[in-house]
Amino acid sequence: MKKRLVSALLFIIGLASAVVFIVFRHSLPLRITVVLKMLPTFMMALWLITQKIEKANVMVFVGILLAMIGDLFMEIPGETFLMIGIVVNTLAIISFTLYFYFSDRSGDWVRLIPVAIVMGVFYIILYDYLAELRIPVLVYCIIHTLFLWRSSARFGEEHISPLAQYVCFIGCVMVTISDFLLSLTIFGVLPDKPLYSVADMILWWGGLFMLMITAEIRRVNIQRKLQQT
Repeated sequence: MKKRLVSALLFIIGLASAVVFIVFRHSLPLRITVVLKMLPTFMMALWLITQKIEKANVMVFVGILLAMIGDLFMEIPGETFLMIGIVVNTLAIISFTLYFYFSDRSGDWVRLIPVAIVMGVFYIILYDYLAELRIPVLVYCIIHTLFLWRSSARFGEEHISPLAQYVCFIGCVMVTISDFLLSLTIFGVLPDKPLYSVADMILWWGGLFMLMITAEIRRVNIQRKLQQT
């Protein structure tokens, strides 16, 4: 009961801070908006700690922490801080990719094809806007391709239900869409409208939350199976 109460409290704090950030982002002092932006991912990291950090979910925990740090830098004005934030968020995606890789190293090469096609189309859309950043963005697209490909390996996972498998994959898709929506506004393909910023953050936090929850479900199920043997 105590653990459920703590979980509910962390969820409420994270959700409330996300709502306040979205609504008052441009009217509050910078130091407050930075804290508000970091709180949702900080609450996710705290929740994982209250459950248990072990081999089965440590890379998700690391990814959540990196996402929180990335959110910090991306909220501070200036191109340098933006670039640092993008790099840190990319490291978070790599951490999540490693989580999927270590939990399922099967090939699933057929699933790579549609993901690679979608990412290739996205890169083509961005290409004329990238100038000297064409190579870094290509690497960025490859990383997201690997991320979605490895997350698709969750389908058929014996340690989580079919529903949780879909929730996990949809969460990863939301994270990728969030990053690419941000890229479209950064490079001027789309205008930098508040609506896009709101959608970006909802997709980002929502996707991370779904990934975190399903990772914990998997960890618990693995523990139960080990205890039964």
